Amino acid sequence: MSLLSTKELVFLILQFLDEEKYNDTLHQLEKESGLFFNLGYFTKTVMDGEWEEVEKYLSGFTKESDNWFLLELSVEIQRQKYLEALEKESERLFRHLDTKSARACLLLHLKRLIEANPHFQDRLHFPSIKNSSLSKLFYQSLICKNVNSNPDMRTLSVYHKCRPPNAVRAVSPVTNWLMGSIPQLGHFSTSHFRVHKPQLWLICPLCSTATYLVQCACLTQSTQDGDGQSLLDVRAKGTGALETSKTWKLNKISWPSQLRSLSLRDDLPPVIRMIYTNSGGAILALTFDAVHKLWKWPRSKQNPTGKATTSMLPQLWLPSSRKSMTNEISESNPEDALPCFALSKTDSYLISTSGGKISVFNMMTFKTMTTIKELPPAATVLAFHPQNVNIIAMGMDDSSIQIYDIMFDWIYSKLEGHHKRVTGLAFSNALNILVSSGADAQLCVWRTDKWEKQSSKFLQMPNGRVLSPLAQTCVQFHQDQIHLLAVNETQLAIFEAPKLENLEQWVPRESSGSVTDAAYSCNGQSIFASLEDGTVCVLASATLGLRCRIDPTAYLPCNPRYRVYPLVIASHPSEPNQFALGLTDGGVFVLEPLESAGDWGVVPQLDNGAEPSDQHSCT
Repeated sequence: MSLLSTKELVFLILQFLDEEKYNDTLHQLEKESGLFFNLGYFTKTVMDGEWEEVEKYLSGFTKESDNWFLLELSVEIQRQKYLEALEKESERLFRHLDTKSARACLLLHLKRLIEANPHFQDRLHFPSIKNSSLSKLFYQSLICKNVNSNPDMRTLSVYHKCRPPNAVRAVSPVTNWLMGSIPQLGHFSTSHFRVHKPQLWLICPLCSTATYLVQCACLTQSTQDGDGQSLLDVRAKGTGALETSKTWKLNKISWPSQLRSLSLRDDLPPVIRMIYTNSGGAILALTFDAVHKLWKWPRSKQNPTGKATTSMLPQLWLPSSRKSMTNEISESNPEDALPCFALSKTDSYLISTSGGKISVFNMMTFKTMTTIKELPPAATVLAFHPQNVNIIAMGMDDSSIQIYDIMFDWIYSKLEGHHKRVTGLAFSNALNILVSSGADAQLCVWRTDKWEKQSSKFLQMPNGRVLSPLAQTCVQFHQDQIHLLAVNETQLAIFEAPKLENLEQWVPRESSGSVTDAAYSCNGQSIFASLEDGTVCVLASATLGLRCRIDPTAYLPCNPRYRVYPLVIASHPSEPNQFALGLTDGGVFVLEPLESAGDWGVVPQLDNGAEPSDQHSCT
């Protein structure tokens, strides 16, 4: 039997409800399914001033914690509600248009926001379906005498034709692929239902019992296609300990044939910030000249998932306007600025700064949606509150942390405890804490319910090593939301929050230079660390034991014109062995182990059973 889309069934039900004028149920199903945003109904509720219904209807299509554009919608709606609540003789009210005109202006603005939002791209137009399709399909199923239990159908939008069977057989009760088994109408008890049109009784495949079509529509589970779910939220279970079924052996990779790599080049200034999108299908980089670059992997036969891979070149993507997302650069001491950004879970919006104003960009159009007023001192690190996207934690150049509410455009808490600029922020949902790190190599733990300092600790400096004045200390939580990775130029360290008990420390050999960046793999079992000499180390997250060392000769051209090394490293959100490097020359490299190895810590075997040699040469 062909498995047909639940979307098509919902659209047929929506059409039926509209034709039969079951308006309350119609709009309830529109909201609960999230498949069709009825602009006509939305227009009516706004013009009628039914603000509670306006907000409820919008809530069915997006969540405030996932989508930036809803912030602006909410602000505009709340402003209009406030103005209408004022007494008519209020001086402030006289400065605005009359209520009807004000609502019309508001509606125009809301429509523009909705139409520009990528989440609504395929939800504003109802598919073309013939009138009364559901009723006709049902009627056809009743009169069909040659029932095929496995019809060749790919859509509910057209009518199928009965084909004569090899042997005519009677079917009782009526059975077909859509309805299942349908008892005679007389067998239904109407004591529990209010029957308006008895001929439209059916058994919906989404329900387990016979029910009236409209009731079935109300019981239908939300059929949203999962756009609001981040791959970062779909994580492997476990504590992050190494798999005991494998015997890990230090693997040294020194030449290109020992790994899979892909070079992305666009003659950029050095890459200062870089992340994968949460979908895993693109890499976003921010360069020192405040320009963002987005490489997207297209879906194809060779890459049906559209995920980032070393086997296919991505596209350096720009919208139809051909304009890049560019930050304002600080006019005072731009060389001392610390660019930073954060991406929404749905990959729809980006908040970014390069020392000047903080901009909010639409990732589909690259347009600047809004800017947060320039706040001297400059922001040096940004992080979304995990439970409320309205709230942003902003680490500042003056060593403070400002908790900023975007919706109301105000700072309602200022946290002080560092002695130098704040360079790292990480929230833990499990512990309800925010951990900050600074150029002073100090970690601070803040309670997010009262925004009070809970504990703090300085990183223990390795013997003979001193931090440079503008050194960054960054932090990232393990997927268990308890273990914390702290990184600066001298070391990697694992702490257990909230008491910040130091569990492990790893210091690179002096000949490799400083640590430039590090990140957990998506499954939490590995840590990828980049070093100043171009080496990349793969460590076991539980012990910080070295599993694999990747020499720069394995991925960088031999004898480069000048010294090139990674400044930033980013882990793929769903491929635990893939990571990307952002280089000082503006290049980006994506690295994966050989398919025969599977993991970075496993030495791949050649066809003859021998291990690859460490020897390599440049020609």
